[in-house]
Amino acid sequence: MSHKIEIAPTGRASCRGCKETIIKGVPRFGEEFANAYSEDGGMSHRYWHLACAATKLANELAPVLAAYEAPLEDRASIEALIAEHMRPPMPHAEHAPNRRARCRACDESIAKGELRVAFERTFDGPMGPQKGAAYVHARCLPKYVEREKEQGRDVVEPRELLRQIEAHSAVAASTKVTADDLSTVRSALGL
Repeated sequence: MSHKIEIAPTGRASCRGCKETIIKGVPRFGEEFANAYSEDGGMSHRYWHLACAATKLANELAPVLAAYEAPLEDRASIEALIAEHMRPPMPHAEHAPNRRARCRACDESIAKGELRVAFERTFDGPMGPQKGAAYVHARCLPKYVEREKEQGRDVVEPRELLRQIEAHSAVAASTKVTADDLSTVRSALGL
C-alpha cells in the first residue's frame, strides 16, 4: 500500500480536510499512514477530496497525481492548487510568517519575519506517528545540532547541512530568502 488516487467505491468516507462526505464515484486521495490500532504495525488510509488534499498535502499528492493516468475532470485546477501550496524540502531557511512557532533550541518564540530554519521531525499524533516541521532561530543552529547529537539522532555535518539549506531554500520561491539570509545561516554554522 502507499498513497493513492482512486474512485470512491461507497459514500461512507469523510474527507480529513473539510469533514464532508466523499460521494460515491468521486476521485479521492488516500493518504497512507501507520495504523495505531494495528497489533502488527499495519498501514491504513485516510481519505481526502482532491482539492482538500491539494491544499493540505500538496507535496504528498503531487507525485501520485502525476502518475495517475485516468482522466480527471478538474486536473488543471488541482495542479494549480498543488503548485500554490507546495512546501520546500527540509531543511530550508525562511522568514517566519507569524510568531506561533517556538525555537527547538532555546524555546523562545520566533518573531514574525525573523529568519528561521525548518527541519522535518516525526512526532506521535492522535492517529500514530506524523511528520511536521521543527523550527530553529538561525542563530541557534549550533545549539540545535548539538542537542540532536546528544539525543542520538543522525545529524549531518555543518557543511552538508548548509549545502542542503541553500539548495532547498533556492528551490522554493516561497521561502524568499536572500543571499544575506544564507550568509547569516553560514555564519551561525561557523563556516
